Parts: sequence; structure tokens; C-alpha cells
Amino acid sequence: MHYFNTRPDPLSVAFTKKFPLESHFGLFSIMGALIISQRVFGFTTKLGILVEPGKETLDTTSGIRVLTFDKIMKKYLDIMEQIVIPGAGFDLIALHFTKGKNLKVFELDQVNTLNVKVETLKKAGLEHDWITYIPIDYSKESWVDKILEAGFDKTKKTLFLWQSVSLYLEADLVEDTLKSMADLCTEGSIIALDFYSKAFSLGANSMAVKSQKNLIEKMGEPWKFGIDMSNDPKAAVESFLKECGLKLTEYIQFGEKLGIEPFYCIVEAEKL
Repeated sequence: MHYFNTRPDPLSVAFTKKFPLESHFGLFSIMGALIISQRVFGFTTKLGILVEPGKETLDTTSGIRVLTFDKIMKKYLDIMEQIVIPGAGFDLIALHFTKGKNLKVFELDQVNTLNVKVETLKKAGLEHDWITYIPIDYSKESWVDKILEAGFDKTKKTLFLWQSVSLYLEADLVEDTLKSMADLCTEGSIIALDFYSKAFSLGANSMAVKSQKNLIEKMGEPWKFGIDMSNDPKAAVESFLKECGLKLTEYIQFGEKLGIEPFYCIVEAEKL
């Protein structure tokens, strides 16, 4: 997105140049012709354009998803006192938006993942000292206990940003995690997250999705959870959140204007 000028992000460029096994030469060997043709001649591909909200397809979802979570982050930056990003991975959204803000920021993920992330940030010379990174072994440790030990304050308004994680978890773990977030929320807190449809998680949307699902499974990250969006997707999401002790406050259905089978949504919720 940075090189296609759809989301300038020099932090991610600096980060990935120091990331293990990353090759910018490899990137430009594959993508260089498309990037140059767009920048010099204005020739665009699906990778280099952003569709209007409601007209997202499976091919154009990833870019709009990133920008939507950007908007949510900017929307609450000056309202919240804490930001928590469970399953943060190598995402740099907190680094991008929270520097210089009067916020306590927590990122949680597997021990190896966060160790690599912090080491890469250091190699890239990217300041990150205002963010509290919490490595966790989910099989042995409670993420709630770990975040409380790290200084999380249950009395402060908090934005939980849970992006592209639920798809990889069992249904009961998704529910338990959301219930834990709800328990940690004080009045005015918001949980922003995304859901894929059950059909998508089963690879039933198309042969391309099925192939991607099979590839991800071979890499050790099988898709496990999706919400049945075949009838009334908003009502289904609202019902699931209610079971988790949450009230739906914002709902964005991707591809809604195209009349296609629902496959993905981004939502905001607050404690019941």
C-alpha cells in the first residue's frame, strides 16, 4: 500500500527492511513493474486501487480493512486513556498513531512473535519505548493476569483493537476472550474487531478462498471460526456479541452494495 500510494507508511518500510528473511529486492522483482506502471503511467491494478465503501470484494478487502482500522484508531485517540492490541503480531498501527499521545499502550502476542518484533524495531532504529509489549504463552498463562501485572488500569477508558485474530481461534476461545475484554472494560470503553463468515472459514466462497485456506493450513494456521452470515449477518453478529456481554454500536459489512454473499465485517462494541 505504501508503494502504491494508497497508505503512506515509511515505518513499515523501515521495519520490513530489517525483518528476518525479508527481501526488498524480491518485493520489487515481483511487484516492481506494477508499482512503476502506476506511478509513472497511471496504470492501476486491483492491488493499486481502493474501492468505495460497500463495494469490497474478496480481492479488495485487505486494503480497505487496514484503512478502516486506521479510522477507528484515529476516532478514539483523543477519547481513550489506554489502547490494547491482543494478537498484535507485526502490525505497527500503534507505533504509527500513538507516539506523543497521553496514552498507555499494550500489545500482546506469542513470546517468539513479540521477541522478533521488538528486535526488528531496534534494528530499524524505530522508537517504541512508550508501548508495553507483553509476550505470553497462551497455553500456560492468562493474558488477563499478564496485562494487569503490566499496569493495565480497569478504571480507565480503553480501546481494544482485535484485528484478524478470531478467524484462527476456536469458537469457545473467541467467546471467552471477548468476555474477558468486556470484564476489563469500564464505561466508555470500546472493543473494535472483525469477523469472517462461516462460509469463508470453510473455504466455501470460491476456489481461490479454498486454495488460500489449504495453504494457510499447511503453514500451521488453520481457519477455525466464522459467524453464520447467510441470513441476517448484522443480527447474527449482534447476537454473538450479546452472548459475550457486549452491545453492538457500529457495524460495517464489506461488499454490502454489491449484493454478494456476506463474507466479512468490522464492528465496534461496548460493555452491556
